[in-house]
Amino acid sequence: MKKFTSVVFSVLAITAIILTVARPAVYVASALEGLKMWALIVLPTLLPFFFLTAILSKCGLTDHIAKAFGKITKKVFNVGGIASYVFLMSVISGYPVGAKIICDLRKKGLITETEATKISTFCSTSGPLFIIGSVGVGMFGNKYVGFILFISHALSAVAVGIIFRFYGGDGGNNDILPLVNRSDSLYDCVYSSVVSVAVVGGFICVFYLFADMAENTGAILPLVKFVDLFVKDEKISSAFVSGLIECTRGCRNLSRSGISPLTVCLAESLISFGGVSVIFQSVAFLSEAKAKTAVFLLAKVIQTVLSSLICLFFTSLFL
Repeated sequence: MKKFTSVVFSVLAITAIILTVARPAVYVASALEGLKMWALIVLPTLLPFFFLTAILSKCGLTDHIAKAFGKITKKVFNVGGIASYVFLMSVISGYPVGAKIICDLRKKGLITETEATKISTFCSTSGPLFIIGSVGVGMFGNKYVGFILFISHALSAVAVGIIFRFYGGDGGNNDILPLVNRSDSLYDCVYSSVVSVAVVGGFICVFYLFADMAENTGAILPLVKFVDLFVKDEKISSAFVSGLIECTRGCRNLSRSGISPLTVCLAESLISFGGVSVIFQSVAFLSEAKAKTAVFLLAKVIQTVLSSLICLFFTSLFL
């Protein structure tokens, strides 16, 4: 399996190099567009959250939240109270903060590999700043669409956590945390935050480039045709498929087809799935925590389906 994966990635990398050399102006512009989106949208919002979550952890807020919500998370998700902190920060901050915090907690020995896997199933979410602000107001031009998207997204995450509550047996009782070193300097918090957000920027740049290559070469056309069998609108189908690679551009293109239950629900599914770009960002952190990638991916697929169904219910009532 690893050999097959290596071959696939090698072929994709060589193809991308050839396309970039053949049309440098086009694909350098694509990479630049991805970097612009990272610099203007992601960096100013994500970097403070990375830094602040690191500070909160070192100040002991993790302990207080874990103790306060320990019984609830144990009963609902069958995992210790520390999961409530991860979920709260993930829902507030957005991708890939949840995965980053899981990675940090695992490195500190506060959670096991099994707990990291279980927590990852419901603590990989987008945030209100992106869903309501960027997609709802900025793209669809309607804050109520943003609220529908965010509520559907959050409810689906909780539902997935309940579904996976039996994974790995008893989830532990880490609402009472061991003593950890909180004497690290502000420099360490800033350094780790900058490195993490730079990694995110690299993924966005690369997958923005890949999305353009897939569209320009027609590589996504078979999938577009397949999706169009159900959607019956090739423009919307193309927007959705491109969003499976890079979520933001997919939501933007869907919004250009106007507000309808179809476009809103498809945007919801892209947000919950996150796109290949977000998946790789999250896996980069979760792999350091030794979380099971297959379980995480299965959870994302289930959340994508559930969030779309919940969103369909809300759109049928309010749109």
